[in-house]
Amino acid sequence: MKTMTVRDKHVRLDQEKIEKAMVILKAKTETETIEKALELVIEADILKEMRRKSMDRILARRKKLRPVKGDVADWIREGRKERDRLYGG
Repeated sequence: MKTMTVRDKHVRLDQEKIEKAMVILKAKTETETIEKALELVIEADILKEMRRKSMDRILARRKKLRPVKGDVADWIREGRKERDRLYGG
């Protein structure tokens, strides 16, 4: 289980923003609202980092592939013809 360090903080915040966030997050207290908002920011950052790593892996694999010779549009046209022949397009 993760240990939590809790400290009293005295900050000046926009009350209107807190009230809007309370409704959006369905929080009962201002503290709960701020906790939930912080958790969302942290989760968003984790997801962003996961997407970045995934994209890095995709780009690394793409670099290893040989470039396609010829006109790619021809491949697409041939694929469409084959699709139409098979499935009656």
